[in-house]
Amino acid sequence: MNGAEWFVRNLRQRGVEQVFVLCGNGLNPFLDACLDEGMPLIDVRNEQAASFMADLYGRMTGRLGVVAVSSGPGHTNALTGLANSAWDGGPMLLISGSSPAKTRGLDHFQELDQVSMVRSLCKFASYVDSVQTLVADTDRAVAAAISPRPGPVHLTIPCDVWATAMPAGLGDGCPIPADVFRAGAGNPTLVREAAELLCKARKPIVFVGSGAFYAREAGGVLETLAEETNVPLISQLWDRCCIEKPLRQYIGVSTAELNAAFPKVSECDVALVLGTRVDFRLGHGRPPVFSPDVTFVRVDSDPDEIQRTIVPEVGIVGDVAMVLEQLLSEVRDLGGMDASEWLGELRDLRDASVAGWEAVEHDGNAPLPGYRICMALREFLDQEVTFLLDGGNIGRWAYTLLANRHPSHWATCGISGVIGWGLPGGIVANLVRPDHPVLLLSGDGSAGFTISEIETGLRFNAPYVAVIAHDSAWGIVADGQGDDRLIASELGEIRYDKVAEAFGARGVYVESEAELKAAIAEGLALPTVTVIHVPTVRGGLARLTPQ
Repeated sequence: MNGAEWFVRNLRQRGVEQVFVLCGNGLNPFLDACLDEGMPLIDVRNEQAASFMADLYGRMTGRLGVVAVSSGPGHTNALTGLANSAWDGGPMLLISGSSPAKTRGLDHFQELDQVSMVRSLCKFASYVDSVQTLVADTDRAVAAAISPRPGPVHLTIPCDVWATAMPAGLGDGCPIPADVFRAGAGNPTLVREAAELLCKARKPIVFVGSGAFYAREAGGVLETLAEETNVPLISQLWDRCCIEKPLRQYIGVSTAELNAAFPKVSECDVALVLGTRVDFRLGHGRPPVFSPDVTFVRVDSDPDEIQRTIVPEVGIVGDVAMVLEQLLSEVRDLGGMDASEWLGELRDLRDASVAGWEAVEHDGNAPLPGYRICMALREFLDQEVTFLLDGGNIGRWAYTLLANRHPSHWATCGISGVIGWGLPGGIVANLVRPDHPVLLLSGDGSAGFTISEIETGLRFNAPYVAVIAHDSAWGIVADGQGDDRLIASELGEIRYDKVAEAFGARGVYVESEAELKAAIAEGLALPTVTVIHVPTVRGGLARLTPQ
């Protein structure tokens, strides 16, 4: 058994289900081992797409997403997905090939200090120079990727290390599963303090992030807490979440631009932050987004996160689901609380904003404004579809109009706001939830980044429906520039339905909202990739005014 065979067998023992890959220099022994060991490979057309897929797989499942690419340009192409994983705290392993270790430093083919390039992004990164190092560094990399706040790790493994025979007994043993580590319960004294603060609060808000998603059981207890206390819930923009059903207590995402209720955060007196960072989305925890007198309570499985950015009055290290169970019990023991009046204020703002857009009259014919496209999608989100939202202008409309819940089977590009991950992401969503249809909403600029991955989806029999809002612009930028100063923000015309057909997929061009609904319904029932081209009115929230 050589190093590559041991490595692939080790991944299989940890529960890794497949590797996203693009072949090239330094990878042949690894690919051979995958074939011999029965490791499924999802090979793509661009390394950026492969890294997006590994990142999204990790963020959707809580299990290690693995991507393998060639040296040099293959490695550099994969860095965007790696950065996405770092920003969002997703468990991901980037494996990069290399020319032989014995010629390192002699300008061998595609020689590059790949480890130094990624060290600032990764929780662990290493150049593996021997099979002995391979064993140790694999253990260290996986442990770092899945422990408390997950994140990306990297191994550069030269082809001659892959091919080296493993000494007898080296690497034997039972490796730990590659699933995100869950912490235990929180300190009871601190939980009691948090419950007392919450029960005394006049205007509390709970902010929910990916840490609650990784806790898995957090959604049910969070819903119970909200329904018993009427404490308002805000999910962190771009984070994963766990609010599976429409809740009156859920009032949208953390941005004033897209959520009319969010400016009221400045009146919040107790902020309970669950498994998310107090970053730019929450005004860094400072005025004007928050009052200088606000009391922060933070819950996170990673102790390093508790005092990041702000120092909370109460910081609880523990699994979010377990801490919520403790907190709910303490609140009940204290006699409960009722934030109905405060919730009503926030709900009125949110509901009025959505109703304003719903009242805008439109004839239903293309080109459709973004808000009409999102309204057309609503009925499908009430079904058991996996919903993906790529970055861009159309995403702003989706957050504005579709947020009456934030379930675990919805996924976005992440905190980076990166665009282009949606088409490869549709493949991942199909792999993760194969019994549920997949619906992707994307802009035309985003879709252009990774359009060739339509063929990948067909090749791996991973059907999904992609709704492409086509306004021939980088919509957010054009929206901010204004019609008289459009600078490098306009795009040419591309018929994405025709491009899809050229790849062998199903392409549909719609000319009305009714046709859009019909095309989505038909596409969700078909075993192929469907790309729906929707001519779209250019303009976003800043350029269009609701009633």
